[in-house]
Amino acid sequence: MTVGELLKEYRIKQNKNQQEFSAGIVSQSYYSKVEKNIHRITADDLLLLLTHNAIPVKNFFEKLEIDSHQQQLNQVNALFEEVTKANYSDNSLAKIKKIKEKAVKLDVEDDLKNEMLLIIDGFLESEKDDPKTFDFNLRNKLKEKIFLMPEYDTHKLSVYANFVDLYDFDSNRQIIKQIVKALEKKKVERQDEILFAILLNVLQQGIEEKKDSEAKGLIDLGKQLNVLPEFFLYREMLTFYEELIAYHSDKKEMHLKKCELILESFEWGGMPTFGKEMTKFFNKYKEK
Repeated sequence: MTVGELLKEYRIKQNKNQQEFSAGIVSQSYYSKVEKNIHRITADDLLLLLTHNAIPVKNFFEKLEIDSHQQQLNQVNALFEEVTKANYSDNSLAKIKKIKEKAVKLDVEDDLKNEMLLIIDGFLESEKDDPKTFDFNLRNKLKEKIFLMPEYDTHKLSVYANFVDLYDFDSNRQIIKQIVKALEKKKVERQDEILFAILLNVLQQGIEEKKDSEAKGLIDLGKQLNVLPEFFLYREMLTFYEELIAYHSDKKEMHLKKCELILESFEWGGMPTFGKEMTKFFNKYKEK
């Protein structure tokens, strides 16, 4: 929020027109352009305006600073959402690179920009399949970033959900235990949604590492989460992994049939790219 926008907000709250609010300190026409961010107001005139309209100077600048920071956070979070969506679409690598170009040009605080660029680079890094091409310096930076975040808030959980493969399966199981304990004491926004995402990513890792028995505990945890309509995909994926693990154990064809039905549903539900990736995973890991 700019100075002009905040002045306008206070003026409207006080039910004053521009002439009453500017009070001859600056002309009404000049003040109008200040609200529109066409003209800048001097520090002396701003202080006179605040005093005349009984607006505490400290409160005004605190609100200005908070709103400005929040606005920047909103921009960064919007880009983060774009990257997450691009990661599940066709040509994800090209799309994420374009989003990185936008992030470089973003007019936000250096710390916010550096964090955003680190996360985007992490998504680009996660597209790599060959360990010979891994950027281990970047991967360690991401692990350090996640570790140093002070508590399990929505942002930290979201970042971790996308980069669980930085850790091995056993480490992720321990991290999930810590997260569940922390969330029992302090709930956070979107926690069930993000927990679903974390569990599914770690379950896939457990199957890849052939640790079915340990993975069953994560399935039980996932079944305890509330299934809202918007979480249906997550619950369907939980069933997919549960049936695949069950097939590894008893080799009953009914488990494979259920997996195949779920894979088909991705095509019907408008997620063919995601479905193709999961079909590749299924064909590779259906035999233990």
